[in-house]
Amino acid sequence: MDFGTERRDRPMPVQISSAQMIRFRDEHRVLAFHLVNGETITGDVTWFDDFAYNVKTEAGEITIPRHAVVWYKFGA
Repeated sequence: MDFGTERRDRPMPVQISSAQMIRFRDEHRVLAFHLVNGETITGDVTWFDDFAYNVKTEAGEITIPRHAVVWYKFGA
């Protein structure tokens, strides 16, 4: 059994939340992130990955871990 030559028949699916976040980032939409500690951070998403969001606010940039976000919405 050769593990190096095996390939996937289908590409990895893009998560709906990731596709939605890509659109929000590209359109420079203002998002409101509600955190587990009750705070709400509002700003533009400059980048994101599987573990965090980087948000540009009026006070500067902040990196928010994904596990700290309860929900987010646009049009804040």
